[in-house]
Amino acid sequence: MNDSVVNVGVIGTSWWSDAMYLPALQNQPHARVVTVAGRDSERTQAFAKKWDIPSTYVDYEAMLDSESLDAVLILSPNDLHLPMTMKAIEKGLHILCEKPLGMDYPEAKRMTDAAIQAGIKTMVPFTYRFMPASRYLKTLVDEGYLGSLYHLNMRYYSGYARDGQYMWRFDQQEAGAGVVADLGTHWLYLAYWLFGDITAVTALLGSNVKRAPRPSGETYPVGDDAAIMLVEFASGAQGVLHLSAVAYEATPFGQIHEMEFHGSNGTLHARTDWATVHQVSGARVGEGMVKDLVIPDAIWGNARRDTVHNTYKDVFRQQDNMTRGFIQAIVDGTKTEPDFTDGMNVQRVLDAALLSAKEQRRVQVAEISG
Repeated sequence: MNDSVVNVGVIGTSWWSDAMYLPALQNQPHARVVTVAGRDSERTQAFAKKWDIPSTYVDYEAMLDSESLDAVLILSPNDLHLPMTMKAIEKGLHILCEKPLGMDYPEAKRMTDAAIQAGIKTMVPFTYRFMPASRYLKTLVDEGYLGSLYHLNMRYYSGYARDGQYMWRFDQQEAGAGVVADLGTHWLYLAYWLFGDITAVTALLGSNVKRAPRPSGETYPVGDDAAIMLVEFASGAQGVLHLSAVAYEATPFGQIHEMEFHGSNGTLHARTDWATVHQVSGARVGEGMVKDLVIPDAIWGNARRDTVHNTYKDVFRQQDNMTRGFIQAIVDGTKTEPDFTDGMNVQRVLDAALLSAKEQRRVQVAEISG
């Protein structure tokens, strides 16, 4: 492989691929996107024309067999992650695969074990890890701001599924679950990243909005649009994660993130409203009130601070985070994070949550086997 150029293939032409991944790849000097695969030929050709991608395919296997690639981005519905990943591993490619990694823990473990055996670099893009507030929280927790960890409370309220239209993310045959897989894996990863291994979970899933049938008119098993998870950590700490895809939030992107963390030495709060608020605050034991904790310039880097949306775009398009970082790690031979092992660990907790909701009981994560 050329040390300075990584030939990349992209599988998936969704709005998310267009908005998140291609701008990042275009701004990564070592990345060269040489091909793209999508199920809709006309859409794929238009996508390739927009991003100046030389070749297109409707069959991802043909793409992987025909093109000379170093890495592939798998940006497909969840039910396709396993076959696409295993084919890419067979070809010896480095892989970025969207979350959740698989349809269940056995799939995620199979993918992870195969990737480790192949010696390839992997990434699962839990995006919120890279946002300035999350990175500063990680610094503060690791430096002992909270002392011994007691509990966390994390809320992710969004309204992207309020209209009831068909979305594959709520089609259990394509997604495996609903919002608990879509948004819940983001929050499970952050909880695991900040507080350590999760050992048990109790979950309650809800479905509030009736969903339309598939475009073909077929019915399907509908996934949850709201979830609450009580998680227990190996340290003894506890946490509550509350998720909704049908909440009304009067913000520019119809969503809000709120987090609270408590320990023996104090408390930390973080809030993002997707307008102008992206802040961390806290108080140590003995202080009389919560105060703003200014996110250091080194964490912001060159990201704009006027709106959260601009921050979000710059973090992923202008800095070596996630997609850009994945390519840079291939060039430099350094570790990628989060990787398939992280994705597998999150998948195992997700499966425990799904089992908990199904059987209406507390589930030990160790019960979930591959």
